[in-house]
Amino acid sequence: MTWALMLSGNQITSAGQAAANSAVDKQTMGVLWAYDAGAAVETPPAYSASRDLAIVGTADLFVHAIQNTNGTRKWRVKPCPHQPGDPSSSSANDYASYRNGWPVVADAAGVVLVKAWLDWQTLWTDWPQTNSGMRSLLNANPLEQSLFVMNLDDGTVPYVANVGHGGFGDGGYMPMGPQPVVKRLPNGKDVVYTIVRAKHAYDPRWDSHFGEMVLDSSTVSGMQGGDVRFIAYDWPPGATDPFLLTDEQPNVSMAGDHLFGGHWEAGLALRILDRSDGRGSFANKITSQRLASVVTSQDVPGACAFSPTHYCSGGLEGGRYYDWGFYIYYSQGAVYDRYWSEYAVWVVSNDNLYFRSTDGAIVALTSGNPQPASSSPSFTVEAPPAPPEESPVVAITPEEARAWVGRTVTVTGELRYVFNNGKQVLLGFARPHWGMCKVLINNEDWSAFGAPPEELYSVGQRISATGRLRWYQGDPAIVVHRPQQIVLEP
Repeated sequence: MTWALMLSGNQITSAGQAAANSAVDKQTMGVLWAYDAGAAVETPPAYSASRDLAIVGTADLFVHAIQNTNGTRKWRVKPCPHQPGDPSSSSANDYASYRNGWPVVADAAGVVLVKAWLDWQTLWTDWPQTNSGMRSLLNANPLEQSLFVMNLDDGTVPYVANVGHGGFGDGGYMPMGPQPVVKRLPNGKDVVYTIVRAKHAYDPRWDSHFGEMVLDSSTVSGMQGGDVRFIAYDWPPGATDPFLLTDEQPNVSMAGDHLFGGHWEAGLALRILDRSDGRGSFANKITSQRLASVVTSQDVPGACAFSPTHYCSGGLEGGRYYDWGFYIYYSQGAVYDRYWSEYAVWVVSNDNLYFRSTDGAIVALTSGNPQPASSSPSFTVEAPPAPPEESPVVAITPEEARAWVGRTVTVTGELRYVFNNGKQVLLGFARPHWGMCKVLINNEDWSAFGAPPEELYSVGQRISATGRLRWYQGDPAIVVHRPQQIVLEP
């Protein structure tokens, strides 16, 4: 069982994956109260200092507000119209979960926000560029709602949040996605920063942007609670129509006017310049200054020589181009594919920035003009094994594949998942396919099969796939280039 702890005065409030929430005395560790939630508690608790409430989300999609003094229920509501369950197990976009998220309290606004994890199909929704259009979309299609706002006093939902679903998705899987962060303005008002959507290209996967959401009708002239404002962010560098990928939405952190995004390959950073009331529309975004990026690996060595500072003033490029900033590894390629953990995050503490990359590396950045230490720490990864001889080919099950990465094998098993994401066809031996061996057929090889591969192979078939196992987003995978590598078994 996993537990999350929240400190409040002399109490620690905890939530575990059981139908209970409790508080203990920090001095004696004695139980002060226990609360029966009636379903598994899926989120860590959040604390409202203004109301002295602990707030959690449960597996049945209810949100509970608990009196921190005695553990009694203040309110219990189900803001989410979905059915409870793993969204990746449903093709109808009717399941949702709070797992891997947490309630976010905006005390000055008197609300708490809870993000839901939705199905991959929400990715393909065409999002309007205006708040009125977004609100009409969500009112007509409530299953597209992913962020819910509740009144701290009674749990009522005061308005619809114009925030669409997204995250680090691939192969029919869309995870929880970024959680909102609260910013207290100099005038005492709260706003929220997160990732928002608005279609501006032919592909809905390219419709995300850093954004601000207002929590009432008095913070920004002409706007009401739930309205969003777009923030300009110059990526890709030099783009005339910049965007963030919706199936690669970064986790959001904030300190002062600095906004940070934890992407699976890089850390993004910007400073907000002008958020005056006249800005925020899609055509007239809040302006910002793009700051240094952090990439996993600098993979264009000729453009930037290795330095003990791990800083590159130009030519910074991993799997994509970021132009300048810091790198963790030098000329190491897709480190994340072997050590994949899905999310990268920023944490701000005591004027220092800490970036945790997808592969688990921790980078600390400080203000001023830092100099490299006399003995700079070495950032290395385990060297990949030397390519083995192609024969003999070893026959294994999908469950055994992790022990054979780097070797040429034949993997035999029953297909449980077949999906075309536009870039590759994924043949999975488990559903969800994460954590298990899979077969990938890249789009440049589809013509060799004579027909779309997703039509040739189907769930329930038993296949044998032969090729060299490699890491792909933390899982062992065989990349198939020709149909002869796959045999249908009786």
